[in-house]
Amino acid sequence: MMTALTDKLRALARQQIEGPRPPGERPAIKHLRNLASIANELLGRPVCSPQELADRRATSAPPPTAAAATPASKAPAAPRQAPVLVYFDGKDHRTKAKVEELLRGRAIAFQVLDVTDDEAEKSWVTTAAHSNEFPIVVVAGTPVGGLAELTQLDLTGELVRRVFGP
Repeated sequence: MMTALTDKLRALARQQIEGPRPPGERPAIKHLRNLASIANELLGRPVCSPQELADRRATSAPPPTAAAATPASKAPAAPRQAPVLVYFDGKDHRTKAKVEELLRGRAIAFQVLDVTDDEAEKSWVTTAAHSNEFPIVVVAGTPVGGLAELTQLDLTGELVRRVFGP
């Protein structure tokens, strides 16, 4: 019974963090949602959808008997990935779509952060990335750059190494 309640709370929290955002959402609320989402990613996504939770439980379920438990019979765990953030200023939707397509093509989970009304965040990411062109991709807290830099990392295989580790 406690597990069902916890699952419902996780799904409700996920809906509040990642659900649809009203067009006139206040900047403070938007930043709190972004912060909660980043914290969720860094903690290994404890707040998730019911489907994602069921998938995790299916892949990490223990074998039926202790005698049958051998290292070879264990299902491989899904690879862990570093958090990937796409900072977007609300202007170049075409480039943002290309960045999203590239990341989805490599099965990389990411989050888009709209910094249109947040001058401090916009200033930080442009300074850290040494670029004023949005969208800017950040992998594990390290700015990668825009579409051109992301494409170059993808072509060399470095993108997958940075996101999923060695």
